[in-house]
Amino acid sequence: MASRRRGTLAVAAVALYATAASSTPPLSATAAVAVAVPATLVLVLATRHRAGLGSGTPATDPRLRRTGAAWAVLVVLGAALELAAWLHQPAYDVASPDFPTLSLLLDPVTDGAPGRFIAWSTWLYVGWRVVRR
Repeated sequence: MASRRRGTLAVAAVALYATAASSTPPLSATAAVAVAVPATLVLVLATRHRAGLGSGTPATDPRLRRTGAAWAVLVVLGAALELAAWLHQPAYDVASPDFPTLSLLLDPVTDGAPGRFIAWSTWLYVGWRVVRR
């Protein structure tokens, strides 16, 4: 019963945060803070969880290491493409259609309030899944 109540409170907190964050104007200081708070929280929780494993744990399965390396390569390539597209913009808040960033590609989806709320909720859920693993 207590875990169900905690789950319900967590879903309500995420929905409330997603509602507040999705109402911030894009490319503003409040939007940057709205992104930074959960990102920092997930980073702290994920590293704290990993640090608790200690050095006495058995070696990681080689298949898991290869999978992790493959995902790392994909993330680095994606980040490099995003950075290159961002650097080709005429200004930080003016997108270039020749080199679109991910946010420009998602603009048709996140332009309205429902799309922004769904995007925020999805982003927060993915962060929660990262911490839970």
